[in-house]
Amino acid sequence: MRWVRRFLLVVFISGAVALLLGAWMVRRSFPVVDGSVALAGLDGEVTVTRDSHGVPLIVASTTHDLFMAHGYVHAQDRFWQMDTWRHIGAGRLAELFGESQVEADAFLRTLGFAHLAAQTYENAPKHVREALDSYSDGVNAYLAERPGGARLSLEYAVIGLQNRVYRPRPWQPVDSLTWAHVMAWDLRSNLEEEIARAVIAGAVGSDRTEQLYPPYPPDHPIIVSGASPSSRAAPVALEPAAV
Repeated sequence: MRWVRRFLLVVFISGAVALLLGAWMVRRSFPVVDGSVALAGLDGEVTVTRDSHGVPLIVASTTHDLFMAHGYVHAQDRFWQMDTWRHIGAGRLAELFGESQVEADAFLRTLGFAHLAAQTYENAPKHVREALDSYSDGVNAYLAERPGGARLSLEYAVIGLQNRVYRPRPWQPVDSLTWAHVMAWDLRSNLEEEIARAVIAGAVGSDRTEQLYPPYPPDHPIIVSGASPSSRAAPVALEPAAV
């Protein structure tokens, strides 16, 4: 039975090593949320504090610093999602996941999100372009510290098993707009219902349509205190919360 004990010992040691290696790989990508980080390009000092849920609060003296710090912190928390969604918007999923996504890329490119994002950026007011530029600088400052692989996030370590050559390219201002267009498309879940309402209203009138699609019950909970749940209510003006 000695060989059985040796086998079990080997299995135990192998499992322990695999567990420790996995924990090390996961923690290796954790961002620095304590202490200080030097970012080239800031106008002054920026303070980032996080609450008990990890939600960041950014205090900066200039708009440029605010958006640059926002980009840096955003990349800390969710760059894998940011990178994946810009690939979705640009129809470049095959660059990440291989030839299996070529058909999906062909469909996504027909939607034209990247082209629309480029037009949006070119036509945006100067202060909007400057904000997008500053945000991109912050994202790229984080990428300069962690250019790819397990140090950036666990997902890139997994991707590296099948795509060893992939490295995230620098973030561009149009990437933020591409992501916004993809999010708008993703949140269109009531598109079919809105079309159906329009068709029904044309056939039976708006009053009858309101009966078929009754408004939100007034005794149900609402998100904004003091607002009306009715779709016919006047818009609610929201003031920024005091910090």
